[in-house]
Amino acid sequence: MPRSHDTFAALERPYPFTTQPRQARARIGLVQLASDYTLENDWRRLATEGVEIYSTRMAYNSLMTPDSLRATAGNIADAADLVAPGLELDVMAFGCTSASMLIGNEAVAERLTRSRPGLPATNPWLASLCALRQLGIGRLAVLTPYATEVNRPLYQGLREAGFEVVAFGAFGLSLDTDIPAIHTEAIAAATADLLAGSRAEGVFFSCTNLRALPLLDSLEHRFGLPMVSSNQALFWHALQLAGQQADIAGCGRLLAASPAEGVA
Repeated sequence: MPRSHDTFAALERPYPFTTQPRQARARIGLVQLASDYTLENDWRRLATEGVEIYSTRMAYNSLMTPDSLRATAGNIADAADLVAPGLELDVMAFGCTSASMLIGNEAVAERLTRSRPGLPATNPWLASLCALRQLGIGRLAVLTPYATEVNRPLYQGLREAGFEVVAFGAFGLSLDTDIPAIHTEAIAAATADLLAGSRAEGVFFSCTNLRALPLLDSLEHRFGLPMVSSNQALFWHALQLAGQQADIAGCGRLLAASPAEGVA
């Protein structure tokens, strides 16, 4: 054994090194629900050169009820601690629209940044409200995958935020894991029905697990109205909070070119 060790000691060569300077223009930390199959793939499509995403998942029972969604608050801080420990991030994001709406923006932000105090934080509910205002949408058509018990507080939250909801549709699902299976054709058909005869100035697709992102550009061209989805808005707002401008083609006018100023 000593002889073998001596042989290795003679082979091993120590080298000096220099450290690589930061290349990323934005580093985003992301906490997702275990049951979300869509957000990660949507963000992979949106992440342009220089945008780094560091994500983790947190336990969730998939039940889309107000009580289950509120209960996710207890897992956010521990999950956030697992996101790239020791690495300098520019913003933290939480990936659930309905849970954020029910828990509250300040409570979500506090849990996301408990181990990184002072870091900007966002969530899909907050980001979507900011995006709708950015696009000048006052009268909304809303499409969700949720059941009524989640839709009602969402509707009330939008009204309290100052929006007029003129049409509201839903697929009525109670399990988060069922949501990604909703066909994009069904989403497009429901959108057309909601907009028929309505006075909506835009459409909000609520839920990070709903596969709305690939449709946004074509729906905007078809109806001549801005379309906002949870994943699109969350990515946009995270970039804004990181001081970066979005310039992404084919994913709706929100991301086409947005100033990195004046966003709450």
